[in-house]
Amino acid sequence: MIPEQIPAKGAFLGPMHTTETFEIRPDCRHFVGGMPCKHWRPCHGCPHHDPVDHRVLIVMLGLLGDVLIASALPARIRADRPGAHITWLVDEACAPILRMNPYVDEVLVHDWEAAAQLPSRRFDAVYSFERTPSAAALVDRIPAGHKAGLAFGGPHHSLYPLGEAAQQFFRQNTWNDYRTIGNTQTWTELYFAVAGYEYAGEPYVLKVPESAWRRTAGLLGERTRPRVCLNLGGSLPTKLWPKRHWAELADALLGHGAQLAVLGGPTDQEVCEALVRHLRMRGADETRVAYAPLNLEEASALPALCDAVVTGDSFGFHLALAHAKPTVVLLGPSNGAEVIPKHATHVTALRSTLPCAPCAHQVACGGTGGCMDIIDPAAVLKATLDHLAST
Repeated sequence: MIPEQIPAKGAFLGPMHTTETFEIRPDCRHFVGGMPCKHWRPCHGCPHHDPVDHRVLIVMLGLLGDVLIASALPARIRADRPGAHITWLVDEACAPILRMNPYVDEVLVHDWEAAAQLPSRRFDAVYSFERTPSAAALVDRIPAGHKAGLAFGGPHHSLYPLGEAAQQFFRQNTWNDYRTIGNTQTWTELYFAVAGYEYAGEPYVLKVPESAWRRTAGLLGERTRPRVCLNLGGSLPTKLWPKRHWAELADALLGHGAQLAVLGGPTDQEVCEALVRHLRMRGADETRVAYAPLNLEEASALPALCDAVVTGDSFGFHLALAHAKPTVVLLGPSNGAEVIPKHATHVTALRSTLPCAPCAHQVACGGTGGCMDIIDPAAVLKATLDHLAST
């Protein structure tokens, strides 16, 4: 049996050529350097020829939430310059998010091979949002007509801003008062400004594969009641809501007749499993509480299959924003001005009342946390039920 990925006989042969008619079009968006492109056609006479007249490199390795926050920028660049080809330098862990963005032409994983080849490639524009020295230092060495954002090196061996538009972005990466007292811009607005655009409320871009939709829907089963996604994950310990609060909220939601879908990343598996065990012991079976470790594509689909989402400031929150789901977001050290889009009307933010919050992870507490602990489960329950009532 012929594997599905092998084209049918004759599909990629095209017309016969001589040395006079043979042609290569390296300016094409689909050209991959001497190997057959996704259309499996020779360049001569190909109806899919899509010439590129502007090459852009975006440098942002991660985190997952940051990559999703910036996902609308390639679409704006392509709207401004339809002939643009966009390459994104990213960590392998975050690469699947960009492979779900149809406006990113090349997902380039940050490794030794990428570091070796980038100084030999030329771009019309490089937008660097990366604080990691190994990536920011590359920016200096990449030939480009225009550069903006962050670079690393120079006489002081440190991060420095490229261009006037990058000044505020640079300040927010040096001292956290610029992220709390002195900032009213979301990260998306800042990314757009560095690239020379004004953010106009464009949505995140996330095209989840159909296979991931099917697998995740199969895990959740039939929706017979209002379904709430509880996202327990977070990139920092100080962003996490206490386990006892999640248990109290989950018990109350089940008592109000909801179905629950528990979400977390690979590092959150233990806390997710502990919550599920607690709920199972109280009689909640698989039809009331669903949980399984998911890959990134499957996790990206899950909030869309729910009626409301409860989450901290994490990748799960930005997934809820990507799917425009009613959301209750719990903010301790995070500054809501940074992460909640101004046009979002379906987000209820419950903030810590400690006087040091938000500290934007400046952690005057020494990293012991505590600001998330005082967000009351009863208030979270009410906000969640209000969203369910409105939907």
